[in-house]
Amino acid sequence: MHDFDRIFEPRYTVTDLFTDRVDEYTAFNSALRLHTVHVRQGTAALSHTARRNVICFYGIGGIGKTELSRRLESWALGELAEPGDWSERPPADIDVRTVRMDFHGSRVVNAVDIVLRLRAAAAARRRRFPAFDLGLAAWWSLARPGTPLPDLSSFGFDVRGQITDTLNETLSDAGATFGLGPLTVRTGIRIVEAVREKRLHDRTVRRCEPLAALMEQTQQDPSDYVAATLSGLLSWDLENLPAHQRPVVVAFADAVEYIQGEDRTQERLFNRIVHLTPGVLWVVTSRNRLDWDAPHLRDLLPATGSQVWPGLQLTTRDDPRQHLVGNLSDTDVERYLRIASGTGGNPELSTGVIDRIRRGAHGLPLYLSLSLSMARASPGRPPTADVFGGPLPELATRVFANLPDRERELARAASLVPRFDEDLIVEAVGGRLGDAYRLCRRTLVAQDNHPLFPHRLHDAVRAALTHEPVSEPGAWAAEDRADMAVRLLNALHDRSEALLHDSDRRLDILEIAAALCAEHDLRAVWVGNALSDLPGFARTAGRLPPPSADTWMGQLSGLFEGWRHDRNVAERVAYLEEFVMRPLRPDIARRAHIRLAYLHRTRGNFEEALAILSDLLTERPESELLRYQVARTLHSLGRFRDLEQHLANHPLSDPTTPARISSDIAYDRGLLDDSIVGPVTRAAWLRERGKHRVALENEVTVLWRRALQGNCVPADCDAAIAEADRCGEALCMRTALAAKALSLAGNPNGAATAIGDAQSVVRATGGRPGWREWTSRIVCALRRGDQAAVEDVRQEWQSINTRWSPHQQVVDRFLIHSGFPARYPPLRITDSEASTEVDRRWSVIISSLLAA
Repeated sequence: MHDFDRIFEPRYTVTDLFTDRVDEYTAFNSALRLHTVHVRQGTAALSHTARRNVICFYGIGGIGKTELSRRLESWALGELAEPGDWSERPPADIDVRTVRMDFHGSRVVNAVDIVLRLRAAAAARRRRFPAFDLGLAAWWSLARPGTPLPDLSSFGFDVRGQITDTLNETLSDAGATFGLGPLTVRTGIRIVEAVREKRLHDRTVRRCEPLAALMEQTQQDPSDYVAATLSGLLSWDLENLPAHQRPVVVAFADAVEYIQGEDRTQERLFNRIVHLTPGVLWVVTSRNRLDWDAPHLRDLLPATGSQVWPGLQLTTRDDPRQHLVGNLSDTDVERYLRIASGTGGNPELSTGVIDRIRRGAHGLPLYLSLSLSMARASPGRPPTADVFGGPLPELATRVFANLPDRERELARAASLVPRFDEDLIVEAVGGRLGDAYRLCRRTLVAQDNHPLFPHRLHDAVRAALTHEPVSEPGAWAAEDRADMAVRLLNALHDRSEALLHDSDRRLDILEIAAALCAEHDLRAVWVGNALSDLPGFARTAGRLPPPSADTWMGQLSGLFEGWRHDRNVAERVAYLEEFVMRPLRPDIARRAHIRLAYLHRTRGNFEEALAILSDLLTERPESELLRYQVARTLHSLGRFRDLEQHLANHPLSDPTTPARISSDIAYDRGLLDDSIVGPVTRAAWLRERGKHRVALENEVTVLWRRALQGNCVPADCDAAIAEADRCGEALCMRTALAAKALSLAGNPNGAATAIGDAQSVVRATGGRPGWREWTSRIVCALRRGDQAAVEDVRQEWQSINTRWSPHQQVVDRFLIHSGFPARYPPLRITDSEASTEVDRRWSVIISSLLAA
């Protein structure tokens, strides 16, 4: 545990079967009343060690936990149409707000989405959450720059608008204003610095020490764990409300077994959120009980032990606590079947049929739903007892056999994926949408609120179909399932390509595609490429199947594993160096080596990167990517003769890449006009193909080189800064800010502001000053005749073990012009040109810039 962990100490559906689950209702009712008392008394607070805000219902699959959860929520909101033996509604003096999280088919806890929904549930016109809103805005700005906050309307209230109002009011003393547009890196910087310097309008928030600690951690690494910790700020705000204004929020977390993995990585986020929201009553449904009271989990979860979770001990008898959800009693089952008989489209059920179903059901609600589906499958003929009473897998198979042929094929395709929509299975099967719509209205299909894939087959049904014997009419062989998996992959590919600019939804698609690849041992190059193209490797890693040495997808997951668990660059390098020594499939090995080379370049280890890329190019000399990357690395090392020979042996077929290399060499030689042609051409080519991030990198290169010529104005820089800010491209923003400082060098105040903004970006993104900042500071110091400031830059530059690079050579040239000795030896770029001629050109460039 670290210091940051401590900063806050259609018809008859299964839902109808819970009319008589009085025990579960009674437990929830009791827990809700008790929790309300604790909220109003202020004892459900962060300062209290023990958490009594969790009631858990656990039991086997098919027992109806999801339906229980939904019925409890409907009752809590006073929306239960037929309460049966339950009371009409919760107490009139309790204004309950609810939130629902459904983890079916997902292995990921989207921490920021959960805390945002908790914030929305608690919203009201007179309730303000300044600490949370500040923390959220800072985290969002640095983790998802350029992405607007989602629409958070809740109970008819504009939550996103309230967050914006709170930011403007709280930060008024910092001179900051915010709109409803995207939050950017610079937004986060202003918030972090205002909190750090206590320039906040709200005095109460200025005293929120956890806010300052969270800001510092956000600036270092805006991880999902920090997002989960935002929930503590929400609790802090709630506890500072008058008692009568504190809402009663109930959060329903369903299918939690999906996030209870062996390594506890995702459960760690859920545990963090629940622990930091003692004022929220959590209703957890899962196949497994929560074992957070166990002391041996201390190193895996942030909040564990019986002192923290006394209600989770199985020996306790006081609610809220954990409840094993039992089967329906025989009396309940028989009563339900007699009511259903002859009503709602069901045929009359004889006493023999009811008895067979009851004995076969063993109290499982899913079994009853499937049995009624089978009874309705033969209209006009009374069902006979002999077709009922088999085991659940057999019953699921029978229900499928009774479906119309077209629906049956669609349903079998749907069984291969955890979630789906009508279009996905229709495209894969080649069926009709009408059949898909009818299938999705059947009892077999559960409904979720997923934005892309709102339907799923019950887990027990999916399992039954997986083990369905081929002897059954219409059943698929293993080869049929594999063939359909390929078809589904192709359909997912089409969907993925249509969402190139929506990384969140695209990741939802790729998560399902990756699961298909893992389950059927499929190799899909497009999946690997798309996963690599998504921003945020750490976020992507959490959505992939578990690593495995046996399948292509399992090995790809192993590659992404290097970006999990908050590893830094050095740790990722160490992980990948070990990973590439494993027996890997050739394309996975290549991907891993390329990523390792990129990481080495990020750390300035160009020789290590070149060795890896050169070996890969020897294996695949036709690879345009490897040809270009080797060329870029040779240039970064200043090995110009080797670069010339490399391009002769491995010419680049894309006309924009050799132009870029040629322009980079022209830059090194001090030919700034020629240095601009290549990046201008490449940027335009990339823009046409939708590769906007790499295009921006080329555009800011042009900006910098024009700034050295004195041909750049602040407005040019501002446009690039704004785009880099929206896209979260910190290095591009730093380059554009440095160019802006050069363009304002004759305006000391303006230049100082640009330099200060750049330093803020460096701090906010966890980086360190580099050639951009050093060069712009030297130029501005020389323009105002401040030799001492130049000396400060020189000492800072020399104190850092910066290897030679073309950009570091430029820093050295400016310092040589200032009268300091050279750090690097004379540079000879071509055999036909003396280094003195290159020096002369750069001397002219520097003199002209300083005299502008």
